[in-house]
Amino acid sequence: MSANETAKLNSSGGPLFRRPDLSHEEFAAAWHRHGRLALPWALQFGVREYIQIHMPDPESLATSTTDDDGTVEAKARRIIMEADGVAIMRRYGVPTEKGRLYFNNVILKDERTFLHDESGAGAVKGDPPIYDVPELHVDVWREMALKMGGIEHGELCYLLNTLN
Repeated sequence: MSANETAKLNSSGGPLFRRPDLSHEEFAAAWHRHGRLALPWALQFGVREYIQIHMPDPESLATSTTDDDGTVEAKARRIIMEADGVAIMRRYGVPTEKGRLYFNNVILKDERTFLHDESGAGAVKGDPPIYDVPELHVDVWREMALKMGGIEHGELCYLLNTLN
């Protein structure tokens, strides 16, 4: 769908966490493949940007609570230190029934092979939740992740913007 004055650009995303049985490297490889799997859906159903920000292996980062002032931002920094990545998607409109079927049967099914149950579009929160992620705008997550050493992979973003 092309952007027009009546369509609203919706942004979603946030931190992602790998399944406990996967290494950081296995997660990164699976997430790259996942982006390619999602591309046909993205092109057909109004996605303008899909950005993957791959974080350094959380086990390699030194944990520090010196800046823990109890704010939402401090909590978000702690979460990003544990995250394996941050995903951002911007799209126009809502997918049709056909789009929802592909999303549910292909994209969500693939996510379950590499994402923690409480992570990603198909997240189901436990009680109590393992990952209690604060509601922040996706651009705040993006900025924080990049400041903390994340590497942005935007080849899908470039491809989507050139084709749409």
